[in-house]
Amino acid sequence: MSSGRKKFFYLLFGVVLIFVLLFGLYHIFLHYAGPQGKEILVNYWNLIRNELVTNGLWLFLCICILPGFVLPVAPLLTLAGLWGEEHGAWIACFWCSLSLSVNMSWTYWIARGPARAIISKVLSRSRFELPNSPPKDLLEWSIILRLTPGVPFIFSNYALGMFKMPFKQYLLISIPVLTVTACGYVLAFAGFFGGQWQYIVSGLSLLIVSVIVGRIILRKKNHAN
Repeated sequence: MSSGRKKFFYLLFGVVLIFVLLFGLYHIFLHYAGPQGKEILVNYWNLIRNELVTNGLWLFLCICILPGFVLPVAPLLTLAGLWGEEHGAWIACFWCSLSLSVNMSWTYWIARGPARAIISKVLSRSRFELPNSPPKDLLEWSIILRLTPGVPFIFSNYALGMFKMPFKQYLLISIPVLTVTACGYVLAFAGFFGGQWQYIVSGLSLLIVSVIVGRIILRKKNHAN
């Protein structure tokens, strides 16, 4: 395995570790809070869901902010689809794309600045270190991360930011991919909630295309290696 690729996987391991810790804290809370704590979380979610669906401004502000704190973006896109069923699916797609672009911008700079400094300090006690400049194949890996199903949206933001991917390049790769996938989710859910098959078909088609393109790029990458 090349040195650049090793560094890439070391960084991915660090980001995954952060997610595991946060996930562990969530389950520790459920363990000590018990069924009552879980019920409190569910009640809060129902309250927030109803508020967001009836207030688009708060909904899209949440999409701008909350995924940066490891909240899964899929439930918010589901709510956007529900909002779009009443206010227009394509309007919902536009605001979702804009909101995700804002989110991936500020999380990039958080990862490149404070988060990178913290990870570097932790790694300084080991034989590993973060690269000072982006690996040569980071552009290919960024496309793979964005298009690989199951890779959390915020995980890609933080990983690419920590690797100091040039911001313009980061935007040029991320915005089109996120726009396609976000629109796919929103259209599919808007069509499902509104009973409009054309939106369901359009949304699923966008998601399928993004998965296929991701697999083609990953296969080419593996063959090249």
